[in-house]
Amino acid sequence: MKRTEKSLFDRLFNPVDVGIDLGTASTRVFMKNRGIVLEEPTVVAIDPATGKTGAIGSRAREMAGQGQWEVVWPLESGVIADFDASVGLLETVLDRVVGKNLFFKPRVMICVPTGVTGVERRAVTEAAMLAGASRTYLIEGPLAAALGAGLPIQEPRGRMVVDIGSGTTSAAVMSMGRIIQAASLRIGGEAFNEGLIRHLRDRLNIQIDRPLAEEIKLEIGTVSRRGRRSTQIIRGRDNITGLPTSLRLSSQDTVAGLEEPLTDILACIHRVLEKTPPELAADLLEEGIVLTGGGALLEGMDECIQAGTHVRTRVAASPRECVARGAAMALEDRGLLEILEGK
Repeated sequence: MKRTEKSLFDRLFNPVDVGIDLGTASTRVFMKNRGIVLEEPTVVAIDPATGKTGAIGSRAREMAGQGQWEVVWPLESGVIADFDASVGLLETVLDRVVGKNLFFKPRVMICVPTGVTGVERRAVTEAAMLAGASRTYLIEGPLAAALGAGLPIQEPRGRMVVDIGSGTTSAAVMSMGRIIQAASLRIGGEAFNEGLIRHLRDRLNIQIDRPLAEEIKLEIGTVSRRGRRSTQIIRGRDNITGLPTSLRLSSQDTVAGLEEPLTDILACIHRVLEKTPPELAADLLEEGIVLTGGGALLEGMDECIQAGTHVRTRVAASPRECVARGAAMALEDRGLLEILEGK
């Protein structure tokens, strides 16, 4: 009995806090003392006749083409494109990680891309409230990423984070808990996949699908001419004959296919650096640039950004988890919450 009473007391005076990285391709949820409690593709299976959510994540993806289910990816470039599907997604996510309870609803911090509009922010907030949150806060991805990477962003020094997600890339300089200068692109890891597909089609006359492009990127891909030297046998369709074909692809063959998105990301970083106040720019020479997001794991990414900016660059520990972890951490920072509420 005492254990039950303590649990009720703890839940009443220590609200459940949930940090959500609601990404275009993947959704990650972080909870204090538990770490990442959910990581699923951002996809929903819906019954068109009733509007009810049948499944989310991997299970929903498997339901494509099965009976009455309509499979929807509700986010595009990091923002909500299908409101009802997003509500269904968040409702299922919260049900999985905290359960349904009329009295103890979680506080939720959700990450949004830098530069989202007021309409887009309201859509995320309303979706989370309808899904069962007691209170919803929004935090821009770079702030959450910096917190999750362990950067002391409340200090009066300049810190820079580049978060490369699946559908968006954000670069930001921050100080004293605020973003001072930022820029974002609605491209990310998927753009590298598309670049590989185009390169193989146009230069090597072989057509491959997205899953294979993702595999190539992770297994042998590099953006650096001085990068890895690996090879992989790939199979696809010959663009000239239309017949199945295969070839041995080297890591250096991937550099050209990955070049265009990398150039865009470097241009985004340059825009931020060019507008950063001189005193904070001086701090960056000491503090360096920190890379987060799944795109940070692309071989040679840190090296190329350092070469292109002349600023020391490193990849954060567990870069895929930084945004979700930072979102949860933000709920414990009263000063930062006041800043976020003022937006």
